[in-house]
Amino acid sequence: MKNSLLFLIIFIFLGCAKQSYTLNELNLRLDLDFNQSANILPDTALNFKSNNNELINRYFSVWDSGFDVDINDAMWAFNTYTYEKQKYYGESHILRDQEWFDRHRQNANFAAYKRVLKPAIILRDTAVRSFPTKERLFLDSRPGEGYPFDYLQDSNLEAFHPVLVSHFSLDGAWAFIQSDSFTGFVASNDIKILNKKEANEFRKSKFGIFIKDRIAIKDQSNKFLFYSRIGGLVPYTKIENGNFIAPQGYKISQDIATINLELNSKNAKLILNEMIGMNYGWGGLDELRDCSAFTKDYFASFGIWLPRNSKPQSQIAQIIDLKELSDEAKKAKIVEFGVPYATLLYMRGHIMLYTGVVDGKISVTHASWGLKTKNNSRAVIGRTAITDIEIGKDRSDIKALLLSLVESMNILTPNPKLALQNSYNIKFQNNNIIFANNSYMPYEIGSSDILNNPSIKDMFALNYPLLKPLNSKLIDAGRIRNEQFFNAIYGDSKEAVEANLSEVIWLKNSLNQKIKFNSLNGAAKALQKVSDELDILVKNEPNLIIYLQDIGGTFKYRNIAQTNRLSPHSWGIAIDINVANSHYWLWSKDGYQNKIPYKIVEIFEKNGFIWGGRWEHFDTMHFEYRPEFAALGIN
Repeated sequence: MKNSLLFLIIFIFLGCAKQSYTLNELNLRLDLDFNQSANILPDTALNFKSNNNELINRYFSVWDSGFDVDINDAMWAFNTYTYEKQKYYGESHILRDQEWFDRHRQNANFAAYKRVLKPAIILRDTAVRSFPTKERLFLDSRPGEGYPFDYLQDSNLEAFHPVLVSHFSLDGAWAFIQSDSFTGFVASNDIKILNKKEANEFRKSKFGIFIKDRIAIKDQSNKFLFYSRIGGLVPYTKIENGNFIAPQGYKISQDIATINLELNSKNAKLILNEMIGMNYGWGGLDELRDCSAFTKDYFASFGIWLPRNSKPQSQIAQIIDLKELSDEAKKAKIVEFGVPYATLLYMRGHIMLYTGVVDGKISVTHASWGLKTKNNSRAVIGRTAITDIEIGKDRSDIKALLLSLVESMNILTPNPKLALQNSYNIKFQNNNIIFANNSYMPYEIGSSDILNNPSIKDMFALNYPLLKPLNSKLIDAGRIRNEQFFNAIYGDSKEAVEANLSEVIWLKNSLNQKIKFNSLNGAAKALQKVSDELDILVKNEPNLIIYLQDIGGTFKYRNIAQTNRLSPHSWGIAIDINVANSHYWLWSKDGYQNKIPYKIVEIFEKNGFIWGGRWEHFDTMHFEYRPEFAALGIN
């Protein structure tokens, strides 16, 4: 009797310990190599500030789009997850039957699709589901299936996120919504539908952004409202004594939210330390994060919007293809061009944040379940972690390292190296610029005088306000020029430059004037395009011709007045338009003045030129071919 009882206890214990969730099947956890603190990561010169407008506009764009999803696309999950196509299981590994699928399809109520069409906001962190249910849908117990891979978990949304409601489920418990990135079902009691007046007032609110996770937000009566989530919106009416005052009157400390967080290594580490160690959650399961939820929320804390899933995230900003490169070539490209804390590395089904070189290894921070093994098991990471991009290379059972699978990288902040390489006939190698004749020069050298002795990197020390209004703050961006660089790409003497000059017809239909400009790096072609567009402009607005006739000239080999620095006119890459209708800082006794209309400035800037009228040391007649500033992509 005693032995029988013992056997029964053992049987029950083994039965409850379902093998699909044991580490025997999932293999041992991977050794993460690095100390799991962002404090080990390198400091960088990264310094980027978004004004949050794009992020907020993206969040609210769904209110303007009018639920722009076709019903067949909206119902994708019901056509994908079916009883006929695949065996699916519930939480206790019980097979989902046909009746279960039919019941949820009926409750989804797509006969009422788009009948509500009202703006709403999320009230608390809520799951976005493919079916209108909290019940889960798993495949079998193979590694990479079972928990946490619930196929009905699409994503989750944080408090105050704007959504548009299509319709409600038959039982009323679920609302089918569209957000800035996806559609799905959310619990009805987790949203608030707004009338037109409420929606307008909410949209006009001031907004901060959460930079802390899982902080309990309470109202004035100390009643719990919701948990904070990094990247989530914080509506407020004013800032008082270090607190955001919500429209409802409760306070949110500026320690957990901010208006405009600058993306630099210090702040990046601050955000990463909040996120490192969080358990992995497929599709945001259980209010956790998967790879793309981690990157989306991380960048949102800096006011930078990303799509929700890894593939579309990999297709924005400045993209570098790595697919056909060897592992060593990939590493070299990542280190050369990657901007730590602002670069994504993509492989099929997974995305990672490049966080710099640590102890000679390329570090990535990512939310990851783990790596496949050769026996189709899993070596588990199971959390948001800092890892070597070659994690697992010491294990013979790993099927493929992350590095070997990486297909591309994309950089979400301005990247001067890429801008230069995309603008001129040069390449980068080991922080050196390689010119067409195989000569080279360093990209970065220490200098205390960046005006008279700048490195190439110093040329980007100031941000040029490309295509900004004419009343933007004056800044000397573009006046910093490395002469060795421009000598190498345009000619290192008067005779060498003259050999590279070609003819441009200045305003062929209006003035038909022949001028000389450097033919290299697309300079003369760009000026000809400017001329052709200006020709059309003055045809429609003849009064503008006075700014473009009697031009001051293009090529002239000389120094800048009162300096020993070569003028950009020496390389044939600058044009001075009508001097009589322009202003120059050395001639002006009354401070900054300008007559040049924005329409003229805009045509030049759209075609790779910068304008001296934006400088503190202003020169409003001066336009200079500097395509690298436009190639930065972000200004």
